[in-house]
Amino acid sequence: MSTVKISIVRVGPCAYDASDALGNTMRLAGSAEFDQQIRERLPDPSVFPETLPSLENSGPGFRPMALLLISLAGCSALDLGLILARQRQDVRGLTIEAEGTRVEATPAPYTHITLTFTAHGPVDPAALERAAELAVRRYCSVADSLDPKIEVTVLSLVSP
Repeated sequence: MSTVKISIVRVGPCAYDASDALGNTMRLAGSAEFDQQIRERLPDPSVFPETLPSLENSGPGFRPMALLLISLAGCSALDLGLILARQRQDVRGLTIEAEGTRVEATPAPYTHITLTFTAHGPVDPAALERAAELAVRRYCSVADSLDPKIEVTVLSLVSP
């Protein structure tokens, strides 16, 4: 059994810097509305700067639900890359787009996620389709960790 450990540190009313044991860092943030609601209720709002400095290679910060899509797309992409390499497919580039639909409520979980895998190069479309399905449905640990009520659609395209 393996363990994954991360740490998040509050750097603003609604912003946190996350890091892992390897020293990787990224900023996650809530909406501007959340930030304002928290700021209005702080006993001393001056403890946080009005605007946060950006971490290198990042904007104001990823929202947690976007990070879930990034994790799903990233995990699937890693598995897909290995499957296609084993099949000796000549993948010259790979793009994964993830789009999630959420309910209008609190909490607002995803109800549907669409993953679109686009492979560039002389890749067999049938091999890509099968590999994408396997990557998401059989090998991706993030996908396996999702609530089963979330409908996940897998699309695949080959672009020269």
